[in-house]
Amino acid sequence: MPALLEEPVSTLAPAPPAAASFAVLVVAVIAMVVRYMSPLRLIGVLIAVIADAEETYIEAHGVGPLPAAETEALYILQLKVSAIVEETLNNSLSWRAIIGDFLRGRTFILLLCIQEVQTFETRIKMLKEYQLRTESSLNPRAIIFLRRRGQGPRYGGRQFRDLA
Repeated sequence: MPALLEEPVSTLAPAPPAAASFAVLVVAVIAMVVRYMSPLRLIGVLIAVIADAEETYIEAHGVGPLPAAETEALYILQLKVSAIVEETLNNSLSWRAIIGDFLRGRTFILLLCIQEVQTFETRIKMLKEYQLRTESSLNPRAIIFLRRRGQGPRYGGRQFRDLA
């Protein structure tokens, strides 16, 4: 019958060299960065961001008319996003093209486009808030308060009639 070892198993196993642990850590960090900055992942983010911007545009248009320049800017952004997504998807069919895209900076093009769309969405939100603030039918604060909660005159809210 074998004798039971009194020493813990961890002391019997050789400790991995520090260089190997460091190398594994570096490889893991690089893999995470590549995954995060992957063009295929970023086009999903870009599609979600442009959908949010379109929804914000529609909400702002419901509050009041927007300048024609904003409509044109949305149209141009939609075309740009569509072209970038199409090209990225075409290049995603082979690993060689994916690596080439990554090395040529496709990631930074996608990040720049995401930032442009977010800037547009912020501009539309600011226009919407300005339009809400400048309405003069009743107390502007009451209108802003009620619209933000979806109970203003355009939503058929009963509370609005009670205030009038």
